[in-house]
Amino acid sequence: MVNHEEEVLAPTPGQRVGTFSKRKDVKRTFWLWLFFTIVFCVLGRLAYPHWMPPVLSKEMQGNEDIMIWFTVISAPIAGIVLAVAMESFLNMHRGDTPPEEGVAIRTNTPVVIIWTAGSVFFCIVAIVWGLVVMNTDATKAAADSATSLTVDVTGAQWNWSFFYPAQNIHTHTLNLPVDRPVTFNVISDDVNHSFWPVQLGVKVDANRLATTVIHATPTKVGVLDVKCAELCGLYHAYMETSGQVQTSADFTSWVSSIQATGGVQQ
Repeated sequence: MVNHEEEVLAPTPGQRVGTFSKRKDVKRTFWLWLFFTIVFCVLGRLAYPHWMPPVLSKEMQGNEDIMIWFTVISAPIAGIVLAVAMESFLNMHRGDTPPEEGVAIRTNTPVVIIWTAGSVFFCIVAIVWGLVVMNTDATKAAADSATSLTVDVTGAQWNWSFFYPAQNIHTHTLNLPVDRPVTFNVISDDVNHSFWPVQLGVKVDANRLATTVIHATPTKVGVLDVKCAELCGLYHAYMETSGQVQTSADFTSWVSSIQATGGVQQ
């Protein structure tokens, strides 16, 4: 008598996906993923603008846009990581003795492909976005150079000083006219510092014997906070000053008041 062995066929990709999607843990993970993704999207679109410093320049507006949209774009990736972690945490079993020979762990090819493609897509978006912004800013700075206000910035332990060449004034507060491009020439008298006018959304190192240049275009009247963003010594945390973005008339009056005292802010 001949034994006829019944051939067992491997499940097709469609059958594997159908079986996988019907599992209870997969369904719970999907809903957790959806929840976390929505939470991060809401945070990015609604909460972040209120948590960030006031926007007083085009550059700061660009920084805020990047924070918002990168959060939204990366929300699905963060959501799936948190969903899997939460599902594992809520359903872990303590005290179970594992079998001597556990089930073999094999690679899930569709999951690997989706995860890799999603990560690559996000990286490409980030790189392209950054290159476009950098080229746009460089082109705009070159176009605005003829009409921009120049401010020479000097960092020293532990204060900031500003020289306005065209106006021939020295100050310790940073006042700027609204809607006029500004070029900052930044240098240090001693150790390395980092010039950071927070509400303008720009930041650059202040180095000894080397001038660094950065540009900004104030678009709104308001108060400026100028800080040092690089550890520079004992009183680094106190190396800060203030300033304002003013109307053109107020800026002219401010300059005139300093020129009247010999060009040095009292």
